[in-house]
Amino acid sequence: MSGTFVIRAASEADAAAIAAVCTRASRVAYADLVTGDYLDRMIAHFYGTDRMRQEIAPSPGWFGFVVAVDGEEVVGVAGTGQSAQHPEACELFALYVDPAAQRRGIGQRLVAQAVAACETAGAHRLDVAVLPGNLPAIRFYEACGFTVAGERAIYAPFGPHGGPEVALIYTRHL
Repeated sequence: MSGTFVIRAASEADAAAIAAVCTRASRVAYADLVTGDYLDRMIAHFYGTDRMRQEIAPSPGWFGFVVAVDGEEVVGVAGTGQSAQHPEACELFALYVDPAAQRRGIGQRLVAQAVAACETAGAHRLDVAVLPGNLPAIRFYEACGFTVAGERAIYAPFGPHGGPEVALIYTRHL
């Protein structure tokens, strides 16, 4: 890795790299928080290459994926859109930085890009769901200006067994 990176809109050619970053980062972030089976089901449901390819581009209510690229390598990804539950809000649905590229400001730059997209959309706040016990994520979002706002049920169409029943919701007012 070169040490410098750029943030840009993702393209269809990035789908496999996005899936790989999400998979590697999920395995590190959630290893002690959920069962291995739950993690495998979550990754298969949310982070397969085909799903990434289908969700790359913006669509109504979805701002698309953006990537952090170091040279030719995708090292981070974020996906943001309008909240389905709160019309005045947006949600950061995905934010992952490859474990080998963490602690270089990539996550902060991806959050800043998400905030800018939400402000452009006229949102009043940006929400993000965090698994209970994910202390690195909690510390990161708090450092980025988010505060805890409550809980909501986990969205687990892949099966809820082996994971938490609720997510912590953090919000950043815009």
